[in-house]
Amino acid sequence: MPLFVCIEGLDATGKTSVSQALAPHLGAYYYKSPGGPYAEARRIVDEVVDPITRYFFYRAAVQYDSNIIRGLLQNGSVVCDRYIYSTIVCHAAMDERIQGLFETTGLVMPDYVFVLTANEDVRMRRLAGRLSVSAMEKNLLLQRKIDQLFRMQGHPVIDTTHTQVEDIVETILGYLGGGAST
Repeated sequence: MPLFVCIEGLDATGKTSVSQALAPHLGAYYYKSPGGPYAEARRIVDEVVDPITRYFFYRAAVQYDSNIIRGLLQNGSVVCDRYIYSTIVCHAAMDERIQGLFETTGLVMPDYVFVLTANEDVRMRRLAGRLSVSAMEKNLLLQRKIDQLFRMQGHPVIDTTHTQVEDIVETILGYLGGGAST
């Protein structure tokens, strides 16, 4: 039976690297959220709209992604680089009223969710190596609040501060019982 595995966490914790490395171990599709038309539009939305409007944009993106993932799951497993938990946690950290808006109606929900975390200094060094860093990524108080909310979700938390990608993948495969292929 196909698995839907989601990798969540703050920026610069290794979500993309781990997701891309995990997918082949599971014989799974790699999917990065937000996808499709939302991927490009997010650059505009991230910097110019209020948190509630921004939340609804990302919630619509997750609905779009869910439809794509539903189709992919017909043919095999999926490893998703962020999804609904990033949407709710990031926006709830910006505006507590957003927690009351959270719902998952119509979404394909992951079988497994893993939250990646890393030491703040390490994350800042990783971010410094990127071509562009958003104001939100630079806001350390907001990032600390987001990290705290991620940890409260009840999903396994994996610290990537001093751990190689393949070791993180092995840890996740351990949670999955050694993995499964499509």
